[in-house]
Amino acid sequence: MLPKVANHILLHTSRAVAAVQNQTGHTLRNVLQLQSSAPSAPTTWTGAGSSSWGSSGAGPGGAKFNAGSRFYNGYTGAGRAVTQANASTSHDGNGEQSDERDEIVPKRVQPRSSKRVITRRHSLSLGSLSEHEHGQTESLGVLHTVQLHVRSKHTFTGSGEALDEPPSDSSRPPLTRRNSTASLSASGSIDDLPPSPVPPAPETFLPSCFTAVQSNTDPAADDVSEMYQSLRMAARSGDGARVIHEVHTLRTTHKNPTVSEYNMALSALLDTRRPGEPLSLLLATYNDMRRRSLRPNVRTYISLILALTERDCEVHKAIGGLDGRVKRRKLLGRQEVATDEADAKRIAQLKAENNFVSAMSIFDAAMNAGLRVKFPLMVYTNLLRSCAFQADVDAAIRVFAQLESRNDFRPGPQVFLNLLSVYANANDLQGAKEVFQEFREASKAGRIKGIDFSAAPEAAVASSITRGQLLVWNKMIEAYFRGGQPAGALRILETMMDSNVNPAELSPEVPLPSSSTFSSIIAGFCYSGDVISALSWFDRLLQQGEAARHPHESSHVPPRPDQLAWVVMLDFLAQEGMIADLNRLYAIFVECAPRDGLEVRRLDHTLVLEANVNFLQSGAIEKSGAKKNLPAFKDVLKLVQLANNVDVSLSKELAVLYLNTYMSTCNRGDMSQYGIGLREYESLLSSALTILPSDIEQIIKVKNYAYKGLIPLLTALSKQNFQLSKLKASLISNLSHALYASYSKEQRDEFFGKVSSDFRTALEKPGESRNLSPSPVMQMYPSVKDVFVDGTLSRHVDEWFPSHPTVTVHEAYRRLQDGVANCKYVHPSTLGRLISGFGRIGDLDKVHSLYDNAQIVLSSIDNKQWQSQAWFQIEDQMIVACAHAGDMEAAFQHRDRITSHGGIPSPDAYGSLIECVKDTTDDTSNAMALFNDAQMIGCTPNVYLYNTIISKLAKARKADFALELFQQMKATPGVRPSSITYGAIIAACARVGDAQSAEHLFLEMSSQPNFKPRIPPYNMMMQLYAHTKPDRERVLHYYDQLLRAGVKPSAHTYKLLIDAYGTIEPVDVGAMEGVFKLVQDNKSVALQGSHWAALINAYGCVKKDLEKAISTFDSIPAPDAVVYESLINVLVTNKQMALAPSFMEKLKSSGVHMTAYIANILIKGYAAAGDIEEARRIFENLADPPSGVAASGNHVPHEGSSQRTSPSSSPSYREPSTWEAMFRAELGNGYRDRAVALLERLQERQFPAAVFNRIRGIMIDDPVSQVAASP
Repeated sequence: MLPKVANHILLHTSRAVAAVQNQTGHTLRNVLQLQSSAPSAPTTWTGAGSSSWGSSGAGPGGAKFNAGSRFYNGYTGAGRAVTQANASTSHDGNGEQSDERDEIVPKRVQPRSSKRVITRRHSLSLGSLSEHEHGQTESLGVLHTVQLHVRSKHTFTGSGEALDEPPSDSSRPPLTRRNSTASLSASGSIDDLPPSPVPPAPETFLPSCFTAVQSNTDPAADDVSEMYQSLRMAARSGDGARVIHEVHTLRTTHKNPTVSEYNMALSALLDTRRPGEPLSLLLATYNDMRRRSLRPNVRTYISLILALTERDCEVHKAIGGLDGRVKRRKLLGRQEVATDEADAKRIAQLKAENNFVSAMSIFDAAMNAGLRVKFPLMVYTNLLRSCAFQADVDAAIRVFAQLESRNDFRPGPQVFLNLLSVYANANDLQGAKEVFQEFREASKAGRIKGIDFSAAPEAAVASSITRGQLLVWNKMIEAYFRGGQPAGALRILETMMDSNVNPAELSPEVPLPSSSTFSSIIAGFCYSGDVISALSWFDRLLQQGEAARHPHESSHVPPRPDQLAWVVMLDFLAQEGMIADLNRLYAIFVECAPRDGLEVRRLDHTLVLEANVNFLQSGAIEKSGAKKNLPAFKDVLKLVQLANNVDVSLSKELAVLYLNTYMSTCNRGDMSQYGIGLREYESLLSSALTILPSDIEQIIKVKNYAYKGLIPLLTALSKQNFQLSKLKASLISNLSHALYASYSKEQRDEFFGKVSSDFRTALEKPGESRNLSPSPVMQMYPSVKDVFVDGTLSRHVDEWFPSHPTVTVHEAYRRLQDGVANCKYVHPSTLGRLISGFGRIGDLDKVHSLYDNAQIVLSSIDNKQWQSQAWFQIEDQMIVACAHAGDMEAAFQHRDRITSHGGIPSPDAYGSLIECVKDTTDDTSNAMALFNDAQMIGCTPNVYLYNTIISKLAKARKADFALELFQQMKATPGVRPSSITYGAIIAACARVGDAQSAEHLFLEMSSQPNFKPRIPPYNMMMQLYAHTKPDRERVLHYYDQLLRAGVKPSAHTYKLLIDAYGTIEPVDVGAMEGVFKLVQDNKSVALQGSHWAALINAYGCVKKDLEKAISTFDSIPAPDAVVYESLINVLVTNKQMALAPSFMEKLKSSGVHMTAYIANILIKGYAAAGDIEEARRIFENLADPPSGVAASGNHVPHEGSSQRTSPSSSPSYREPSTWEAMFRAELGNGYRDRAVALLERLQERQFPAAVFNRIRGIMIDDPVSQVAASP
C-alpha cells in the first residue's frame, strides 16, 4: 500500500485527468489543490539548471551532473607547488571536490518540417497506451487552461550519452578523462571545462567512392605488419600520446601503408579520443589515406560514422552551453564585447562542422552499396541520437528502417529513447505516442535487446534493464509536456505509480517511477510556465523521508527531490522573481544536501546571490521609475557574506547598495550588532575604491545617497574603532593612493586630524607623492609658441625602434636632448616609444623626464581631437614603462587616469601589468582580475596580452583556464597564436600531466606556417616525460626533435637528460655521467648547481649510494643552495640526519643563503627521526614576509635571469610549503593541538583561501601525517 503522501499525489493526478475529461475549466494547479504564493514580476534571468542527470535520451543539449573538477590538484607533498595553489577553490586539497560545476543550458531545437507527408512510420503502429488512455488523450484538446506555453529551452533534453545505456556491439572501451584538462567532458559543462584544444579540420573528407568495398576484417595473424601491431598495442594501452606518435609515424615515415593499417590508426584514434577533442587528426589521417589511393572499406566507414556522431553530440552540447552563457551575461547586464564576440565566433565554428550531414551521407551511400548487414548497433544508435539533435524525422525514419530490417540483432532501449526524442524535439506528439506504443509492444514480445522476460536475470542486471524502460517512460512524460499536454504527462505518472511490480524484478508492464520521473514532472511544469504547480509538487516531495540512492532507482515510495529537481526549481524561482520561495528552498538545500547526497554547486550560491541583488535593486525603484528608499543593511550584508563565502566578486549594483546601506546605518549608531567580519570590511573598502560617488546615480537610482566618498567612509570606520592595520597590505596601499589622488592636501590634513593613530600610520605617506601630471606651464618649460614639433627629428630619434644595429635607446635619447636644446621636439608617438623603451630597462628617471617633455608637446597641439588621442597614447605608454620598471603603483595610477576619462588602455598596457604582477602571494588571481578588467571595459586582447595571461595560468597549473583562453584567442579575429603561445599552453598541459593534449598541441604548433622553433616547448615536453610521466624514450624523442629543428640545447635541457638517465628505471649511470661530462666540456652552456644536484639526487636517492653522493658534493668548487637542498634530501632519504649539522655549518660558512626549501627538507627529516624540537627550531628561525607579499630569496637565479643571488645574511622567509611541512611534522608526531595552532597562525597571514584549505585538508583527509612513515 502506498504511503499517505504518495496516495495524495496519486489522487491529485487522478483528479487532473478527470478535470480534463469533464472539461471543468479549472487550471491544473487548482485541480491539484496545491497552493503557493503568487509569483513576483519575473526578472530577466536565464537558468543554468536545464541539464538532466538521468534523462539520457538525445535531446537539444543537456549534460550529466558531477563533471570533473575545474581545477587540477596535483600537489602531493610539502614542495614548491603549493605556492601555486588555486585561490578560488574551496577544497584545494581534494582533487575530487568541484569548485564550480555549471551545467550546459540546452538550446531548444526548432522543428524541421518535412517536405513530404509521412503517412506511415514503418513498423510504428497507430496504437495507444491503452483503450482507456487513448480516450483520455483524445480529449486533451478541449481543456484550454492546460494548453501551457512550452518555453524555448527544456530540461528534459538528454545528454545524448545514457548513464545506463546497454553495452553496444562495438568493442570500443569506455573512454575516461585520464587526468586531462583539455577536453569537454560528456558530463561537464562549457563553463567547467574549456573548448577542445585544436579546431576541427575545415577540409572535406567524405569518401568519393563507396562501391569499392574491401573486407572489413583485420588481416590474419601471420599477415599482421609491424606497423599494424604497433598501432594495435598503442590502442590497447589506452595511451593517447602513444597513439598520436604511432599515427604520426604511419603518415610520415612508414613505407607502403595498407588499408588495414590506416583502419587500425583510425580505430586507435577513436578509441583513445577523449570527449571534446575535435576530429582534426582523425580526419587528416583519413584524408592521407585517400591521397595515397587506398580504398576505404566498411571498417573505415564505421569508424568515421562513430567519430562524426560522437563529435556531433559534443558540438551540440557545446553550442547549447555557449548560447546559454551569452544569454545569461546579457540578461544579467554583464555583457563583455570581446567575450561575446569570441563565443559567437566559436559557435559559428562549431556549426560549420556539419558532422551530422557528413555522417548521414556516409550512411546513405553505404546502404546503397549493400553494406547494411555489416554495421553494428552502435552506428544506428548514434545516428538516431544525432537525428534527435536536429529534430530530423525523415533521417530518423531512414535509419530506423534499415535497423528494423536487420534480423541478426535486436534494438536496445536506447534506440527507442533516441527515436522518441526525435519526435519530441519535432513537437510531433502523435509520432512520439506511436514510438512509445511500439516500444511497449516490442518489450512484451521480447524484441528489445536485453529485455527478455522469459528468464529472470540477477537483480543488478534487472535493475539496469528496468532503468532502460524507465528512461523511455520519462521521455514520454517530456514529450507530453513539450506537446502542450501536461495532463497526458500526469497520466503517464499515474500509470507508473499504479504499477505493482517489484523494483528488483523485470516486468513487461510498467516501471515504477524514480526520482528522475518526478524531476521530469517538476521541470515540465517549470518549462511550461506553471512554476507554482512545480513548486507545490516540489514541496510535497520535500516532506518525504528518504532520498533516492540513484536518480533512476525505481521505488513504490516517492523519494525526496534529487539534484536535477533542485537545480531546476531554484533556477526558475530566480527567473520568476519568487525570492521568498527561492531563499526558503536555498536554506533547506544547504541544510539537507549532505544528508541527501547532493552537491550545492558554486553556481547555486551565485544564482541565489544574483537573484537577490536583482530583487533588491528592482525594489529600490518604483515601476514608474521613481526613486525609493534603500533596502535594509542586514539584507545587503547577508548577500555580501554569501558572495565572500563562494569567492564571488561584488557586482557594481551590490557594491553601491553595500556602501549606501552601511553609511546610512552607521550614521544612526553602533554597527557591532551586525557582526561584520574582516572579509566584509575588505569588500566594503574595495567597493569604495571602485565606485565613485558620481557613478552611483548611473548604477542605481535611489533616494538620499548616504555614501559621499572615501574620506567620510574611513572617518566612520575610525569612529567604529575598526583596526585598519588588519587589512591586506595591498588594500591599505590602494586606499592610501586613492586618498592622495582624490583629495587635496587640506582635505587630507583635516581627515588625518579626525581619525585614530592606526589610520594615520597606515594611510599617511611620509612626504607628498610625485605629481604624475606636471603642469605644462611650469617655469622650466618654454612657452607654447616656442614649441616646434620637427618631423625630421622625430624620424631621426625613432631609428632605434624596434631595433637597429648601432642606434640604441640611449642614443635616441641623446638625439632628442640635442633637439630640445634647439627648441625642437618630436611627435608624441616617438616620445611614447622612448618612454616604453626606458621603462623596459628600468630607467625611471628618463621615463619621468620624457613624460615631462610629452606634456610640453601635448600643450602645443591646437586640434583637441589629436591632443586627446596623443594624451591617451602617452598615458598608455606610461603604464607599460612603469610596470616594466617595477613601479606598479604608478602604472595603476596611469591606468586609472585613462579609464576615468572614458578611455581604454591598450592590450599592450594590460599585458605589461599582467606580466609584471609578481612577488605577491596570489599572482595568478591578480593577473586574472586584470584580464577580466580589460575585457569588461572593452579592451580587445592581442597576441601579447593573451600570451602573458596564458603564461601566468600555465605557471600556476591552471591548465583548464589556459586552454579556455587559448580557444578564445583562436576565435578572436586578427589574432593568431605564436610559438610563444604554444609554448605556454603546452607548458600548462605538461605541468598537470596531460600528456595527450601536450603531444597534440606540440604537433599542431610544429605544423603552423609561422612556426619558429624555440627551446621552451621542447624542454617542457622533455620535462613532462622526465618528471611527471616518466618515459625515457619520449624524453630522448623530444631531445632528438630539438636537435633536428636546429635549436641549441640549454642548461636545463641537459639537466633533464641527466634526470632521464638517472631517475627513470632502469637507471643508466654511464649515460647520465656522459651527459654531465658533455655539459662540462660544452663552453656554450654554463655548468650549474642544478646539474650537480641532479647527479647527487641520482646517486643518493635513486641508487641509495650515500658515499658517492657525498663525494660528488665535496668535489663541487662552490655549491649553491640547490646543491645543498639535494644533498640534505639524500640525508633524509637515507636516514642519516646526524650528518646534517656539519653540512649546514658548511652552508653558513660558505655564504650560501638558507632557503625555505632546505628548511622544508630538514623539518621533514628531523620530524621523521623523532626530533620534533629541532624541526620546530628550524621553522621558528625563519621569518614571514609582509602580509600579501611573496617570500623572496628562496630561488636560485636560473639561466639567463637577471635576478641576483640573495646574500647569506638576508632573512630566510617561509613559503606556504614550509607551513605545510611543519604542519605535517606536528601531526605525524601526535601534536594535533600544535597543528591547530599553526593553522590559526597561517590564517592570520592572510594567504589565499586555497593555500589555507589545502593545508587544513591534511588534517581532514589524514589525521596522521605521512611524515611518521617517511624514510
